[in-house]
Amino acid sequence: MLEELKQLAYDLMWTWQPRIEGFFRTLDPELWRSTRQNPILLLAQLGEEGLQRACERPEVRAGLEDARAAYREYYERNPRFMDAKAPMSIGYFSLEFGLSECLPIYSGGLGVLAGDHLKATSDLGLPLVAVGLLYRQGFGHQDIDAEGRQIEIYFENDGSQLPVRKVEGVEVDAPIGNRNVRIAIWKAQVGRIPLYLLDTNLESNPHDLRTITDRLYVPEPDRRLRQEIVLGVGGVRALRALGVDAMVFHLNEGHSFLCAIERIRELRASRQMTLEEAWLVARAGIVFTTHTPVAAGSDYFEPGLVWDLLGPYLNQVGISFDRFMDLGRQRPGDPRERLCTTYAALRLADQSVGVSRLHGAVSRRLWKDAWRGLPETQVPIGSVTNGVHMPTWVAPEITGLLSRYVGPDWWDLDGSDGRWHAVLEIPAEELWNIHVDLKRALLEMAKERSDHPRQLDLNALTIGFGRRFASYKRANLMLVDHPRLTKLLRSSKRPVQILFAGKSHPADQPGKDLVARIVALAREEPKVVFLKDYDIELARHLVHGADIWLNNPRRFLEASGTSGMKAGANGALNVSILDGWWDEAYQPQFGWAIPSGATLDRPNIDDQAEAEGLFRLLEREVVPAFYERDEAGIPQRWVQMMRASIRNIATDFSARRMVIDYFNTAYSAGARRVEQLRLLPDWGG
Repeated sequence: MLEELKQLAYDLMWTWQPRIEGFFRTLDPELWRSTRQNPILLLAQLGEEGLQRACERPEVRAGLEDARAAYREYYERNPRFMDAKAPMSIGYFSLEFGLSECLPIYSGGLGVLAGDHLKATSDLGLPLVAVGLLYRQGFGHQDIDAEGRQIEIYFENDGSQLPVRKVEGVEVDAPIGNRNVRIAIWKAQVGRIPLYLLDTNLESNPHDLRTITDRLYVPEPDRRLRQEIVLGVGGVRALRALGVDAMVFHLNEGHSFLCAIERIRELRASRQMTLEEAWLVARAGIVFTTHTPVAAGSDYFEPGLVWDLLGPYLNQVGISFDRFMDLGRQRPGDPRERLCTTYAALRLADQSVGVSRLHGAVSRRLWKDAWRGLPETQVPIGSVTNGVHMPTWVAPEITGLLSRYVGPDWWDLDGSDGRWHAVLEIPAEELWNIHVDLKRALLEMAKERSDHPRQLDLNALTIGFGRRFASYKRANLMLVDHPRLTKLLRSSKRPVQILFAGKSHPADQPGKDLVARIVALAREEPKVVFLKDYDIELARHLVHGADIWLNNPRRFLEASGTSGMKAGANGALNVSILDGWWDEAYQPQFGWAIPSGATLDRPNIDDQAEAEGLFRLLEREVVPAFYERDEAGIPQRWVQMMRASIRNIATDFSARRMVIDYFNTAYSAGARRVEQLRLLPDWGG
């Protein structure tokens, strides 16, 4: 039995199959919680005897049968692309993947987006393999000290206690200056998708090379470039060593831009191509997604550092140092400029996209110099709007509703499918009671994670704000008018309470100052709570239970903002600036738009005016709608908006839709281009 349970535990499908996750929880609920929902650690700590005792309980035996059935049904299902005729294998490269809180190789939205991409790709049956890094310490856990300041705590991760397995007998090298770093490979199974994680913590490496994969998003440029060499160069070599003949390479942000250079090198070495020929073939299969709406969000490397760490390797590739540097320069030929990873990735990719329609437009303006002389309207940066993996993020209770009213395969239906209309017929009392139960669970979680525990009100309008604490996201926007905020929070008839959660990057002092300011507010104000150590588990509770999801960034600086999608698919109503995904999603039937006068041509932001617009919305529309109840205590108009939110967001902003868009606009076209080039008479041996 233990081997069967390990098979279930090592397949991360349990992260979105509640019947399998529920079985592990049933084995020992307290141990499941204390292991941070880690089935590998759970099984190890229970041991053979503990498992035998647990399986004597009827609910455990029933749970095991249900888990077996869920596993079997998933793999017996014939997904949309399982028989796809287009010849392709996709390599997906990302510096972080957010799959579960027990696999700490992510920091926030970018990683969770990458994890959702893999899960949806598994559901759809696309032939994709993913590459990332296995961090020994990850991004760090957040704590708050007595002065209200964020501090980071790092724990050592032991691969033997994580849902990953080492690929025995396979190691690869990557160049670090005149040396080579040895790289081990671990494998995480994400349903049908293998995720290969690279690890430099080997005894055969000197100390400075062993620590390359210690922490995610290290601030030092030399350490960051070393990580990007391991990911891009080492990642391609790992796939080849594993026998994976990927045709299309998807670069999730500029961190993996060196994947394209390694493709050029291997084509030259294996096919005897000229540099220009290899460049053409490599570029044909490169898809690049940019997530940053500001130039400062990219990585920048000084020429001297690039020469020290990549000079000998570039000689192997056959590309001159100046030409390589020019790939990443706004003004090619200017020796004073640093190498920008976004410029480099844009020039190396055949297809580039932003992560929402508005972000596509922002990116065309921001990065137009990658195609100097080309009018902005013709800059070849498109967009594929992000989406979230609905089976992961929609609460099991809401999933039960959708399974009954829409169909058991609701998560696999196109938005045009007529069955979705049934969402609008879900009885108001049934949906509202489920929401209240989810809200109760959120408030229980808030007691555990709160920096300053206090009693929260189940009946009060609850606003959720969960995201990275960066200055442009304006967690402090409501503090612009403190008296007005206090009046909202302390109303005896229509009270409002706010739950804040989020981390700042350890090197982002303004972000840390923002955390401290919100913590100070929470310690003074009984209706404000700051929840520590924002992670996937806490995010699930927030998006399941919040009444309102607040997002008020400076306009054009939020590339997408997937947390609002997760909340909206659970029936939370979004109150947001028209930025990122909300700019294309907003409809008054299921949310509110905070007024902003900013435009692409006049992007100046007026915090005071936008705070005024937010307060006006809350006071005149949001709060009255929430407290408007019928004789049974049900807010009928509010519930109608919840239904519309679920119906629209669960389809149009799903990771399923996103991956299909990538297939239609990028993957299939890239595979065709590569295949056509392979058929040329002079392709080589």
